[in-house]
Amino acid sequence: MKWPLGRKLGEALRTFRRSSRDEGQRTSTLALLGGVLLLALLPWLGAWWGAGTLPMAGREFVASSIASAIAIGFGLWVLRLLRNERRLVREHMANLEALTLTDPLTGLGNRRSLERDLTKAVTRSRRLDIPLTLLFLDVDDLKLVNDRFGHAAGDATLRVVGQVVRSSSREAVDAGYRVGGDEFVVILVADRPGAEVVARRMLGAFIERSPHATTFSVGVVEWDGRASTSELLNESDRLMYRNKHMARRAPAHLREEEELE
Repeated sequence: MKWPLGRKLGEALRTFRRSSRDEGQRTSTLALLGGVLLLALLPWLGAWWGAGTLPMAGREFVASSIASAIAIGFGLWVLRLLRNERRLVREHMANLEALTLTDPLTGLGNRRSLERDLTKAVTRSRRLDIPLTLLFLDVDDLKLVNDRFGHAAGDATLRVVGQVVRSSSREAVDAGYRVGGDEFVVILVADRPGAEVVARRMLGAFIERSPHATTFSVGVVEWDGRASTSELLNESDRLMYRNKHMARRAPAHLREEEELE
């Protein structure tokens, strides 16, 4: 005899096996299904225990079938509720993780996100033999902006940096991060000449949009295939500070070019 509810229960079980990734969740759900099946069989087991045979016709058959159908339907309803609850929990956890990896002021990734993504980027660069370059940006004289115009002006300046970094980066290819008060890092899938073009574009866009004519200094380092992620960060940071000091000593019309050397 073919049971439509039985087929639906089998389909639900197969769907669950395909979608479930957590062994603990799978075990608990299988235990629930087992309990539902046992509950569905109780009317038939009771009749067999009392009469020595299963009811195959008459009122007992109808009553046992209705009781089994109710038990299976209830079990499937509970299972669906559990799956929806787990889906909501997964979405909530994903949102929480995104918050822990995002800088709330600029919307860029934070230092924790950079450490995770830079390791992946280096691994991908080595495996696929593609170039990888790091830009280390530091806003010039942000403290003076804060002191003169207030911290709201400083925050507005940092938000402009975030906007410039996002608009100058290729989605799903490059990535930007705020790693300190006025320090930013950009991971670019590009060689050094290409990264310098992007850096100049960022600097020009920032100068145009900066609310208080602020600039930033840049350190550009292409990964050589051997340096660790920390060495790569330290080298780009060192070059950025070198360029910042050189720019302060250089004439105004030469500063932009020297910042990218």
